[in-house]
Amino acid sequence: MELTHLRYFEAIARLGTVTRAAAEQHIAQPSLSKALRGLESELGMVLFDRVGRRLELSDAGRTLLPYARRILQEVEAARAALQARADLTLGHVSLGVPPTIGTHLLPTALADFNQRHRGIELELHEAGASQLLRLLDAGKVDLAVVSVPVAQAAWTELFTEELVVAVAPTHRLAQHGTIAAADLAREAFILFPPGYELRQQTLDLCQSAGFAPRIVLDGGEMDTVLRLTAAGLGIAVVPQLALSDTPELIGLSVRDVQLQRTLGLIWHPERQLSPAARALQTLLLERLKL
Repeated sequence: MELTHLRYFEAIARLGTVTRAAAEQHIAQPSLSKALRGLESELGMVLFDRVGRRLELSDAGRTLLPYARRILQEVEAARAALQARADLTLGHVSLGVPPTIGTHLLPTALADFNQRHRGIELELHEAGASQLLRLLDAGKVDLAVVSVPVAQAAWTELFTEELVVAVAPTHRLAQHGTIAAADLAREAFILFPPGYELRQQTLDLCQSAGFAPRIVLDGGEMDTVLRLTAAGLGIAVVPQLALSDTPELIGLSVRDVQLQRTLGLIWHPERQLSPAARALQTLLLERLKL
């Protein structure tokens, strides 16, 4: 059964004549009559009794009518729901970011997005790069911020940020400003969990200087790592951005190793972004791309 034929059938049943139904549906009367005959032929049943010059619903017509109306109502509801998403009146978008980005760069951007699109629900995942890529692959996030390039995603570069060695003000290297990687050989390191690129950056830094790090704590998240470092437990490699509101820590630049990362906004190359996801993508590129 074609939706158009059901729509014509419902109009005839409601208005009582083919003439009125044809006028409402903006179709020539002979074409509407032909469509009705086609529907009756497909069903193998007469839907209207021709009583004199009147059309009256047959038993089959009375049976079909409530189903036809529910079908047409559901179609209109589906169209309205899709249009609301296209208009950004309603929608949902999921974003994955590393904790530093979530804490320092997202609050005002997401608040602005919410002001523009009140009906769109935002979902946020904070995790390391490996976990974010798994979430993207599984369709759990629409967009994510990770280090680029990445082979398994489409991406646009946002900015490059310096990584520094965070130490407490009382640390023996705190007043040096810049250091050589080898100066860290005797230090105790605090590592991020497996899957965080900062963990691998730390291990690569130590390897480049020819030593294996002495790990005093393995597996802390960003806030915990910063607090433990400030307390003097050890040192940690963190983004410079993470220290912007942490005056109790000092960031040391490493002069003989390029310690940095380039972040980009990524999305799945084989999935169509929803209107809500495209709107957030546009805003994040406006606000985060340097």
